[in-house]
Amino acid sequence: MVHNAKIAALFRQIAALLQAGAGMEDANVTFKIRAYLRAAKTIEELPEDVSTYGGVKELKALPGIGEATAKKIVEYLEKGTMEALEKLRRSSGGVSAELMGVENLGPKRAILIQKELGITTVPELIAAAKAGKLRSLSRFSEVIEKKILESAGRSKERSTRFARESVEGDVEILLRNVRSVPGVQRAEAAGSYRRRQTTVGDIDILVVTKSPTAVSEAISNLPFVRNIVAQGDKKLSFDLQSGIRVDVRFVSKDQWGSALLYFTGSKEHNIAMRIVAIKKGWKLSEYGLFDAKGKVIASKEERDIYEKLGLEYREPWERTGELIIEN
Repeated sequence: MVHNAKIAALFRQIAALLQAGAGMEDANVTFKIRAYLRAAKTIEELPEDVSTYGGVKELKALPGIGEATAKKIVEYLEKGTMEALEKLRRSSGGVSAELMGVENLGPKRAILIQKELGITTVPELIAAAKAGKLRSLSRFSEVIEKKILESAGRSKERSTRFARESVEGDVEILLRNVRSVPGVQRAEAAGSYRRRQTTVGDIDILVVTKSPTAVSEAISNLPFVRNIVAQGDKKLSFDLQSGIRVDVRFVSKDQWGSALLYFTGSKEHNIAMRIVAIKKGWKLSEYGLFDAKGKVIASKEERDIYEKLGLEYREPWERTGELIIEN
């Protein structure tokens, strides 16, 4: 499904360039950024190559795909380019597509590197970072240079989606080890993995603990963990030896259900549930279901939230944007 990963990456580049200011004359720029990111996620999670879904009309039937994004998908499939992206690149000084794909770099730094050092490829970026040439630029430091060097080395891995069956063993080992850490009361995989999607881009793990700092430190020292990219009492991010990214999120026991629901998704399902809550004058978030006065209505278990909203419970793999409201 090579088209899916490529098109999703191009949509994210459009969003990044818009966010960096390439389209600030457009009054709808904020909406467009969100739309491109939403479309990228949809394309990434398709079970088949996007080229098999038909034309603009059929693509618009997919969640998160509108007229504009559908036309750009067809344009890429037919021509191998997206003129809108090329226009944004030109307006930003012709920023390199390769550099745009490097995590922790961002369009503004990519543009600066290209302008000041003439770098347009990932190998050139790696060589410059190893030589200490980035830290002398404005908006850079030795710490940022190190992060970019690490990200550039993983750029190929980061653009890869993994077949679910290829990571099942890693996830089960990870969960077994996390659950054995002192202080962990409960742990479960969320995200597209829990929804049994054909491919997954990363793994989300939810952990209930009263000692997030100690638990985070213990997990970071597990033998199969490499390249810790973020560590705190709310979230721990790292890569497994296979290259897949893992995000461990620490939540309280009372918020387990609402957090698991939120981080499992799908995004369309979460939005549909929030709309039901809003119609009742309530609010639904990763922290719980609240009434108009901010009192918790439900949060401990997923089923409690469905029940209070008058909704039929959905298994994770059934969670789409469509909902059935019970009488």
